[in-house]
Amino acid sequence: MGGLKHVEVELKFPVLNSQELVKKLNSLAQHDKSDFQKDTYYIPKHRNFLETTPVSEWLRLREAKGKFSINYKNWHKDKDPKSVSCDEFETKIEDLDALRKIFASLNFEEVITVEKARNTWMYKDVEIAIDSIKELGDFIELEAKGNFNNVEEAKAHLYAVLKELNAQLGPQDFKGYPYSLLEKRGLLKTS
Repeated sequence: MGGLKHVEVELKFPVLNSQELVKKLNSLAQHDKSDFQKDTYYIPKHRNFLETTPVSEWLRLREAKGKFSINYKNWHKDKDPKSVSCDEFETKIEDLDALRKIFASLNFEEVITVEKARNTWMYKDVEIAIDSIKELGDFIELEAKGNFNNVEEAKAHLYAVLKELNAQLGPQDFKGYPYSLLEKRGLLKTS
């Protein structure tokens, strides 16, 4: 991504007209894939990611189509709690069970599992995902995939593509699926 290697720029919104939006994307964009993803989030006991508000770090294991990956995101929320960019590091893993045993040995705690059906399309250097999240509903995610020079340029492009889609949206989601699910289940400790 140009000058943005290992930086993700993404917008996320609840979507109110997902069926109509899927039809529009099928006629407008190139369908990339459909899959079911099971994302399990962990926190190290020595550094509880949930103690900071807003949460800016996540460590995730993903299971999708018999393949596994590990992902760490550190959102740029220290400067802006409504940041849409983060440092992101992700790699494939061969043995999920072995990695879970490593996490347990290192005192990493499983916090929440997010299950989603995801359909993705590519359109104008943007990966567009329509997610159906168990317990949360439907969302749209737009992630910059083009050769952008900086976060602001990528962000402006994402908002332009979103406007073109004319989706019916709820308020922008800056929390993320794991936090929203923890919140919905009443599992966050409030002071």
